[in-house]
Amino acid sequence: MHRAETVVLKLRSPGRAKRAWLDQTAELFRQGTQLGLDAALSAKTSNRGKIHAATYASIRALGLPSDYCRMAVNQAVQLARSHFGLRKSKQQAGKPTAVRSQGIGLGTNAYQVVGTALRLSTGVRGDYIWLPLCVPQHWRDKLQYVKGDARLFKRGEDWFVMLPLKMPTAPTVRDGDGEPTVIGVDLGIVRLAAAKHPKGVFVVNGKPIRHEREHRASLRRRYQRHRRTDRVKAQRGKEQRWMTDLNHKVSRGLVDLAAQYPNPVLAFEKLDGIRDRVRGSKRFNRMVASWAFRQLADFVLYKAERAGVRVIFVDPRKTSRTCPRCGHATRANRTTQADFRCVGCGYRGNADVVASLNIAAAALDVLRHGPPDTARLGQPGQAAPAGERLDGVKVWASAHADSNLESSA
Repeated sequence: MHRAETVVLKLRSPGRAKRAWLDQTAELFRQGTQLGLDAALSAKTSNRGKIHAATYASIRALGLPSDYCRMAVNQAVQLARSHFGLRKSKQQAGKPTAVRSQGIGLGTNAYQVVGTALRLSTGVRGDYIWLPLCVPQHWRDKLQYVKGDARLFKRGEDWFVMLPLKMPTAPTVRDGDGEPTVIGVDLGIVRLAAAKHPKGVFVVNGKPIRHEREHRASLRRRYQRHRRTDRVKAQRGKEQRWMTDLNHKVSRGLVDLAAQYPNPVLAFEKLDGIRDRVRGSKRFNRMVASWAFRQLADFVLYKAERAGVRVIFVDPRKTSRTCPRCGHATRANRTTQADFRCVGCGYRGNADVVASLNIAAAALDVLRHGPPDTARLGQPGQAAPAGERLDGVKVWASAHADSNLESSA
């Protein structure tokens, strides 16, 4: 078996001639991508074959080698599909354009990693550009597994390369014969993550994160108001790197927590499209837009695969409104953002912990019965039958195997 990973390495101070070649190639790649994108928009298609046939000759005429042309077409296809997807979901989407910050796409035949150097094809037989890489010691043995399309990109005055790795791995089996230990993880803004597990509750407070983001946004507004664009540029990427580091730490904590238990399973909600469904004040929209839940889930996925922890995703509907004791689901159960009180049986608890329990219950149903058939729901108001217990808390399974979809009376 193989595991897909990605490593980003910095180029070690290219000389003036190499920098000029990289800048020129990046501009030609941008122009080629724009040609493909214009053809896709005019023909209203994202079919790769049609775009390739319509634009390959004109892109090749720019002076790009053949494999770079193929990657430019692929980049145009991705931009076109993203644009058409937004239009299909009836979102406001302006005309997309190719920008130089996207970098240079490297096909499998356009580059090769030799030791700790990157060898790039120039399109002339036997003529190559050699670019030394800054490779940390723990990555040097892994460069032999580089395989697939890569990407060169520039940030500030530095150039980086993103390399795909296909790492050989053996599946880790962790007491797979017993019942699964399902830990539901509720992701949010007030609490970045809340997970109820057999020995307690794992909580990451999101308030310091919100305060830090608000502080950085206030700094940017102040700099822009005084036209200090130099200070704005100096802050570029710092917030993103800070949040990425935090997500790495949180994902490591979740995976290490699950690995303590036999046959562990981490369960998350499918939060795709939540930014389109949730709207509020300008400040609230900024918090939702900067919520890096997808990155956190991606980090958990590859860390969990290494540790032999299974990860599944469940339907998010009504996870914060359903009572884990009686199965009653209504908006009235969520009295405030932090408090949960069931109007049916009086059960009280923290709303994020309750959501974690409901996510675990839905995940347990999926493990036992497969994904729910949402076309055949149970009767409205029907109480869910009792199921297994997680650390003394009952898990309730609905008639259609997903307690999150249980209707209120």
